[in-house]
Amino acid sequence: MNCGGTDQDTCLIYLEDELVSRLVRLQPGTAPVPEQRHQWCVDETYGPCATLARAPLFDTPDAVIDWIARRLPFPAPKPWLDPHLLP
Repeated sequence: MNCGGTDQDTCLIYLEDELVSRLVRLQPGTAPVPEQRHQWCVDETYGPCATLARAPLFDTPDAVIDWIARRLPFPAPKPWLDPHLLP
């Protein structure tokens, strides 16, 4: 998935079979500051995640899953959240 003209790693987060978030890994040319290179940002949110406040940057997709799971209405068991890395 190409979201901005440069090669980017993308990760899709699903809640059961519903897409809830698209993550993008910041590359050297896309990161605003060098310290943010290779961190994951929440690029888009859908469905139950559409109302989430602006997310911080994360080191791993798993950290994003934890952040999302803490903000979804109860119950949203963590095992339902499944990251899918795309080339």
